Amino acid sequence: MNDSPKPLSGTLPWTRSCFVCGEDNPHGLHLRSRIESGRVILDYTPREADLGYKHIVHGGIAVTLLDEVMTWAAIVAARRVCVAAELVTRLRKPVQVGQTLRVEGWVARETSRLILTEGRILNAEGQALLTAEGKYMPMPKDQIELTQKDFVISPDSIPPQKITG
Repeated sequence: MNDSPKPLSGTLPWTRSCFVCGEDNPHGLHLRSRIESGRVILDYTPREADLGYKHIVHGGIAVTLLDEVMTWAAIVAARRVCVAAELVTRLRKPVQVGQTLRVEGWVARETSRLILTEGRILNAEGQALLTAEGKYMPMPKDQIELTQKDFVISPDSIPPQKITG
């Protein structure tokens, strides 16, 4: 008998406060991530408010999107809430306002203390605009309760307790 958990698929939970997914964050992006074929995916079309220089999206916005999917990839793999320890990104091509983006994150390797992730932002033609590698670690136990209180329970998403136990 195989006791390993069934691979997850569907919309991931979101929170109230997160800049990327928080439903109550008035300055946030209000995005929803999902799991498809073992990868965490989100779609986004950058807004004028996301500009850095007049003609390109601020790099911090692009890296934030990558951090979101890579954090979720680590959380799903570890079955615990995780936080970034290190994030390295490489800009391949500028991100433009109005471009349809696909942001992907996945686990490359797990160790006893770190989850190593990779991610990329693709344009509608499938070209990589940014790539990233990240190191994520489980959140300290004294902060987990605060995090879990922030999750929104919705019939439209995978229940948080199904992911984090």
